[in-house]
Amino acid sequence: MESTRSVSNKNTVNNFDLLRLFAASQVVLFHASSHLEHSYFFLSFFSLFPGVPIFFFLSGYLIYGSYESSSENKNPVLNFYFKRVLRLYPGLWACLFFSIFLVWISGYLENIALNIKEIALWFVAQMTAFQFYNPDFLRGFGVGALNGALWTISVELQFYLLVPLVHKLMQQKKVFIFSTIVVFIIFNIFNAYLNDKDNIVLKLINVSFAPWFYMFLVGAFFAKFKEYISSVLSINIFVLFVALVSIYFMSDYLGLGWANKVNPIGFALMVAIIIKLAFINPTLSDRILGRNDISYGVYIYHMPIINYILYIYGPGEVQFLSSILGTFLLALLSWFLIERPALRLKTNALRKN
Repeated sequence: MESTRSVSNKNTVNNFDLLRLFAASQVVLFHASSHLEHSYFFLSFFSLFPGVPIFFFLSGYLIYGSYESSSENKNPVLNFYFKRVLRLYPGLWACLFFSIFLVWISGYLENIALNIKEIALWFVAQMTAFQFYNPDFLRGFGVGALNGALWTISVELQFYLLVPLVHKLMQQKKVFIFSTIVVFIIFNIFNAYLNDKDNIVLKLINVSFAPWFYMFLVGAFFAKFKEYISSVLSINIFVLFVALVSIYFMSDYLGLGWANKVNPIGFALMVAIIIKLAFINPTLSDRILGRNDISYGVYIYHMPIINYILYIYGPGEVQFLSSILGTFLLALLSWFLIERPALRLKTNALRKN
């Protein structure tokens, strides 16, 4: 078990890169099996750990730490947002142009009437902060949303804008912090069970920060109060796993939701397991990945590939396996050719003035 001192060190070696890759892989496998209508029984294990809630929790933990490290800079807020832009947008823009390329070579555009204004609006939305927007002219390509998974990017960007407020919140008394988290848990429950998304307002609520904010805040809480990590690490992981499996099947039986609708109890158990895995054998991630973080590329590229394969070839086992292989190959290329070179520019952002 990690000591409080080692966990408190913000430079502690951990398995967060590996956990992000696991979360991204879960999303890819879920979407590929659903849309390409093929899966394998052993992959059902992944449904215990829905990728999007894991992402939001890890984002809260890591982004809070990034904001605190930026405070050492002469221009802390500018420093923080410069780093966020470098992490998100180079890969995102490359993915956008790759997605357009796939649609073009598929021949899909030859069969539809194009509206320049609609194309321009969609392109600007994808280039900025409204990645959840999907135009009518793409409804016939694949599943009908070229890269529907990117709604989480819009949510993440909202989280980033709120980080200064989150930082102030974490300086308050814990009773106030807990109360704030509970308020957003209630908002999450409302969105999960009462939001049928049958009009534009309800759809926008679903892609706003509010239903997902408690997950981010829980991550920020553990980043701020690392003594609680030691408390989690003292719990037997087998006990946590048995509890998670029990809640999973109980939730399924009672219709309480899972995946992106995971209930707060299931989320809490999942977070505890993620923390355990992050700090038990903490060098595992570096040994396997060598500090190469391809999780972002895996996440952003998988749906354009699935949509292209579905449009050209339809569903099937070969298509399922091809989508997985293609996703990881594109993620590797994205990391080495685009994302990692862009991240090297962080050196200037991190320089103390």
